[in-house]
Amino acid sequence: MFKRVAIPMAAAAVLLTTGMAGAADLGPPPLRGSEVVAPDYHVDKWSGVYIGGHVGAQFVHNSGFHSDATGTTRDNGAGRQVWDYQYDYMNARMNYGLHLGIQRLFGNFVLGAEFSFDGPMAKINSPWYNGEPVFTVGGVGGNVYQQRIGMNWQGSLVGRAGWVHHKSMFYVLGGVAAASMTACSVLDNCNGYTGHVVKYTATRWGWVIGAGIEHKFNHNWSIRAEYRYANYGSRTCLATDNSCAINGGPLNDRNASDINNRVETHTVRVGVSYLFGAPVLPVAPVIARY
Repeated sequence: MFKRVAIPMAAAAVLLTTGMAGAADLGPPPLRGSEVVAPDYHVDKWSGVYIGGHVGAQFVHNSGFHSDATGTTRDNGAGRQVWDYQYDYMNARMNYGLHLGIQRLFGNFVLGAEFSFDGPMAKINSPWYNGEPVFTVGGVGGNVYQQRIGMNWQGSLVGRAGWVHHKSMFYVLGGVAAASMTACSVLDNCNGYTGHVVKYTATRWGWVIGAGIEHKFNHNWSIRAEYRYANYGSRTCLATDNSCAINGGPLNDRNASDINNRVETHTVRVGVSYLFGAPVLPVAPVIARY
């Protein structure tokens, strides 16, 4: 009787033990319909160091006055104080350069800093201006002048703040700007002196603001379009200033002084950037069991 009961029970125990071990080897049971996997799909595609290039059009606005060696106005004989001539013009040239920056994503907001360097561009020319007769020898007739200004290089250091929506970022920027400019006045007849009346090169500092949009193709590559306004203030070049090179006449040339030369730029450009590194991987899935 004992054998009839003990043997079947032992066999059942062996089978039960083997089944449990096999189940343990198979891992956790499959998810049921009430269990939800909630992965984090947020991948940081913006943080890091980037480099790129840009190209566009730059509108240079140049304004000021032209005077004699005293750098002042004269009475035109009718009781009115006049400059030799006043200039105010704007023309466009091609703009191109490189940019290098660093930025970090905070939620949907990006904060960073960027340095840009632009190459030289051709001079822009003003219309021809008629000078006041009172500034010529004997007060008869008047010279005809043209103003010219060119950018030898431009640079800026700005902060950028942007808001990310899907693969695009809308941003604003602002900071300091510097440019090496060559300015000159030319004329058709200067009582024996020909060529430049005033010509000087100076590095001028200013400020820049702007806005743009940048769109990601993938983690590394993006394109951008932006507008920038830069203001370099005013500079005066008197005939007695040794930094003003007078061609064909002495430094006290009577038609040499450039007064309150003010330069502003408006730039519209597009660019491409490369963000170094690989994307930050999403965090492990969160499994909620119910």
